[in-house]
Amino acid sequence: MKDIVLRVGSLIAVILLLVGGFLFWDKYKKDKLEKLAYKEHEISKLIQTGNYSKALELIKKEESAGPFKPLLLSYELYIAENSEEKIDEGKVLKEILESLKDKDLLALYRERYAYYLFKQGKLQEALKESENIGEKDFNYVSAMLLKAQILKKEGKNKEAQELLSKVMEKSPNTYFSNMAQAMMLMGR
Repeated sequence: MKDIVLRVGSLIAVILLLVGGFLFWDKYKKDKLEKLAYKEHEISKLIQTGNYSKALELIKKEESAGPFKPLLLSYELYIAENSEEKIDEGKVLKEILESLKDKDLLALYRERYAYYLFKQGKLQEALKESENIGEKDFNYVSAMLLKAQILKKEGKNKEAQELLSKVMEKSPNTYFSNMAQAMMLMGR
């Protein structure tokens, strides 16, 4: 009888320990997310007030920002575009691509990274990146315009013209169609 009581007591103690550990871990994760949310809010306020250097300093301190990492990295891009602060845009864009979970945003940043590579003269890498944007992605047509520019730059005018025709077919009477038509008329 004493042996059964000891076993049941041990089992209850183990269960309580596991439940307590789970609850503690859950609270720890929630607290960490809450702190990150506060930090993100603080960075956002600094950006709104134009205190870019302080915002960038806080972003750099948050190495493991979890689900906030893509947002903080996009803030970094914003700061670089709107101030004299210098960043490695390619590196930041790659980090965003590696940390994003949202498929729509992934396509958007993939196109932005392809454009960055295009500007750097890395045409093959830019082309490869743009080919990862599929027809189901919301920015497929704009990515096709970029791809056409890359192909033209590589001297593949026939392929570029075919792509531009496809843009006009897929998005008639739109900005994208007008851009494709202008690119075709300019011959570049």
